[in-house]
Amino acid sequence: MKKRNIFTKSIVKSALVCFSITSGLLFTACSKESVVETIDIIEEGVETEATLDNLNGEWIRIASNNPVADGILIDMSGTSGTITDKAGSGFEVGDLKWKNIKAVDAENFTHEELGSDNAYYQATMLLKSDDTLRISVGSSGAGNAQKWVREGQYIPIDSQGPSATETLPCAISEARTLKNGTAAIDYFVDCVLDITAPLTIEPGTVVQFGENAGLGIYDGGSLNAIGTLIAPIVFEGKTAIEGFWRGVHIETKSINNQLENVRIQDAGSNYVYCCNGKASLFLKGAKIALTNIEIANGGNIGLMAIGEGEFTSYSNIRIETHKDYPVHIEPNLLSNFDGIDSDYSGNEKDFVFVVAGNIDQPTTWNQLNVPYLVEGKVIDVTEALTLEAGAQVIFQENGGLGVYDEGSLTVKGTDSNPVVMRGANALPGFWRGIHIETTSIENSLNYLQVSDAGSNYVYCCNEIGSLFLKSGTASVTNSTFSNGKSYGIVTRPGFEFNAYSGNTITTHQQAAMYISALIMGELDGLKSSYTGNEKDYLLVYNSDINEDITVLPNNVPFRIENAAVIDITARINLLAGVEIVFEEAAGLGVYDNGVFNAIGEASNRIVLRGAQNAVGFWRGIHTETNSIDNVIRYAEINNGGSNYVYCCNDPSSVFVKAGQLTVTDSNISDSGGCGIYVSARATFTESNNNYANNQGGNLCE
Repeated sequence: MKKRNIFTKSIVKSALVCFSITSGLLFTACSKESVVETIDIIEEGVETEATLDNLNGEWIRIASNNPVADGILIDMSGTSGTITDKAGSGFEVGDLKWKNIKAVDAENFTHEELGSDNAYYQATMLLKSDDTLRISVGSSGAGNAQKWVREGQYIPIDSQGPSATETLPCAISEARTLKNGTAAIDYFVDCVLDITAPLTIEPGTVVQFGENAGLGIYDGGSLNAIGTLIAPIVFEGKTAIEGFWRGVHIETKSINNQLENVRIQDAGSNYVYCCNGKASLFLKGAKIALTNIEIANGGNIGLMAIGEGEFTSYSNIRIETHKDYPVHIEPNLLSNFDGIDSDYSGNEKDFVFVVAGNIDQPTTWNQLNVPYLVEGKVIDVTEALTLEAGAQVIFQENGGLGVYDEGSLTVKGTDSNPVVMRGANALPGFWRGIHIETTSIENSLNYLQVSDAGSNYVYCCNEIGSLFLKSGTASVTNSTFSNGKSYGIVTRPGFEFNAYSGNTITTHQQAAMYISALIMGELDGLKSSYTGNEKDYLLVYNSDINEDITVLPNNVPFRIENAAVIDITARINLLAGVEIVFEEAAGLGVYDNGVFNAIGEASNRIVLRGAQNAVGFWRGIHTETNSIDNVIRYAEINNGGSNYVYCCNDPSSVFVKAGQLTVTDSNISDSGGCGIYVSARATFTESNNNYANNQGGNLCE
């Protein structure tokens, strides 16, 4: 269902605060003098049955071109409406104000309207989608244009409220209620008003502040300001300029701290109390409920929340036209933000600014209509942090995210609405990246887009990567890592993936991944992509394979780093198409319970070669286990034999010290020693192998 709002204004004499509906339930308040909004809402594609039942109930007249009669209460039933409260009119209780009501369609009705001369006139009713009733009487004269609302949606002016603007003192130390009176401005404040007792403000009340005045709630103070859509509460400057007065400061945890249907405007000239931030609404360790709030025309930040505070509720907030951020907040306090139901656009800096700190309680960051902007420091996550689909998190220079202790990171992106983490500038290595070192099963990154990371380690003195996985577990699925200064993903010994699939790592200045040998068996092969980096391979550091793994082919090779000998004491299966490149003096050694099973295909061979196509560039493969599954088939083994893998055996591309090994249908070339060396204690079977340019001989015994 689509809605289109059309706003027109008519000038009438009225004591109501006027408003316009924005962002669902938000409003724009103005003077209580004379303006009432006439709002036409057209709903497209909505069909409703024409019925008089839609009109049943009590209605109160809140505006017309005969204000003396406003406040009349009518009970509507069947085809007529009877006056139950005549207010200031000349009618009597029991008069039939409306009769012979007939439905034209779901919104339009005809009826006969009782005039002040006790005659009936032809009239029409329009029942609008915002549940207001507009009446137009066919004859001209006072009262022929009326606006009605359901009884209970309107609070009339309190006759005990001020009839003229009252100047408040600079301190309120006993409980007090501010009332909505007949004056355009109910109360005026010309200082910093200290509230150390409960303060209640009734609907429709307007409080105006002089230059650099403010409102501060502390000690035993609380602020309970609950307006209505029809009669919001307004805090405004005497002059409607940005930052004319200081703003509202709250630092108590009273359950009475509630703001609902409130507008704060023209604030943010300075802190209320030294030396806090400058904001229209400043919360310092406060406990508060905020509902249907509009904060506008501010000289600095809209809402600033720091300290160990709490939002007991937070919904339908609009912060606009501020010279700084709409929100400046500590990360723990974001959990109750209601996402895109609130609006933070239209400020000079359209970001929710997040102060770096410790997330030490479960926290959820929802999708907002502006990005989060994280201060250029590391946020420490020691409890559960969840990022909902569509959340955009931007990091200032050298900012980062670190998960440790009891912390976890859950990213709930979707294909159509991913979570985004990027730098404030799209430069490689503009921010640090993500660091995880916990065993929580909640560590799950799904449809996450990370870019511009890798400026430095998150915590000293680890390797640098867009995503650094130090220990524990995590799932990484359907995610993209790009424009990084160092590696895309780094894993250290002791880390394992719970799940890994469908990822893309590209445009990094180092390899796509820097991983342990065991992680080779946790990748999903060609379902992920690693091309477009300055070093298009997956770098494997010196580590052991002490658990069974199966290695799938990728669209880039694995690369064993310089001088690393990978000790294999469990089973490793290399599937057809796997390519492993060895840097200088690197090698593989199979012993204890190790099994080396590398079975390619005639058209899709396994490749084990040197990083340089040079004779004797890497050590080679050493086997000494008695498994019948030690098999090499359809493989290319090139450039081995630089030295022994384990002291002090003869150099060869393949050295069979003991046990058994079968090699068939393979090519062995450019060894610095023998192609294959078989010791007297070993059982070796071969067939259909080709040898070329092996310096110590092809098959040595």
